[in-house]
Amino acid sequence: MAFSEADIPDLTGKIAIVTAKGGNSGIGKQTVAVLAAKGAKVYLGARSHDKYIEAVADIHASYPSTKASHIEFLEIDLASAAGAKSSAKRFKSKEKHLHLLYNNAGVMGTPQGMLSSDGYEYARVPYTQPHSEPAANMSILKQWAVNVFGTFVFTYHLLPVILSTVEISPPGSVRIVNTSSDGARQAPKSGIPLDDKTVGSSAGRFERYGISKIGVILLTRQFAQRYPAVLSFAPHPGPVQSNLTRELGIPWPIMWILNRVVFKPVQYGALTQLFAGTASQLGEKHNGSYLVPPAKLETRLPHLQCYNDDVGAKVWEWNVAAMKAAGAD
Repeated sequence: MAFSEADIPDLTGKIAIVTAKGGNSGIGKQTVAVLAAKGAKVYLGARSHDKYIEAVADIHASYPSTKASHIEFLEIDLASAAGAKSSAKRFKSKEKHLHLLYNNAGVMGTPQGMLSSDGYEYARVPYTQPHSEPAANMSILKQWAVNVFGTFVFTYHLLPVILSTVEISPPGSVRIVNTSSDGARQAPKSGIPLDDKTVGSSAGRFERYGISKIGVILLTRQFAQRYPAVLSFAPHPGPVQSNLTRELGIPWPIMWILNRVVFKPVQYGALTQLFAGTASQLGEKHNGSYLVPPAKLETRLPHLQCYNDDVGAKVWEWNVAAMKAAGAD
């Protein structure tokens, strides 16, 4: 039987985060709406309070029952390592527990050479171990900075509260959901160029997007292996009507056609990650899995490197080293 929103259990007493850029639009906003409608207290990640207010108004209009729910604002910008750490710290000052973390932030197709916004892209650390540490004076491209590195820093600093929640929760109920994509298959055959100080500046914009999504899948598998009491998943939402394509410069008449012929409603895209975060049939044996719409497990990963947990360990080490280099450890 197909999974639907009706299959999501009552989430009263649960605390969730859904990160921006998705928290205030697209499948992120839809995820917030459904979690809140099911009784969860949800922290909606957004860059500004105005975007939060706008999103909540939309959510209340679509799901009137959420007017009685708690949807809180969490200021966040994952393009900044310091910002990601600060956001985690801000959350921990408010809450002692976290049951569901939806790392839904993402950018796609950013122009070549577009860097993260706050100057972190120049990470200064000795480059002594190729393939595992960032080079001195590195320029981290924005897709990698937001989709992989910022997400890692944010999650890393939330781990203490996540793990403390595990201790008081039923097995398998505390979860990390990292929005992934089959766009990983657009990466070069060689995969993530960790020995390149720019992490792929010579690649095309879609190749760079693919590189970042391999990183998401590999880190999800690492979280599952390193913290097995927490279920971690990497769902692919499918082609969805959202603002993820904003960097591509597609003329609006073409987007109008695509939104009616190719891209599906946000409810379709959010369903798979809602399944990942709430379905009781997902357990320890599924930890680290990749999922595809409509709400199902998928054993075929979108790029050969996604199976390589040795590379995954190096991606983990790279992120830890870059985090320290940014002073965000």
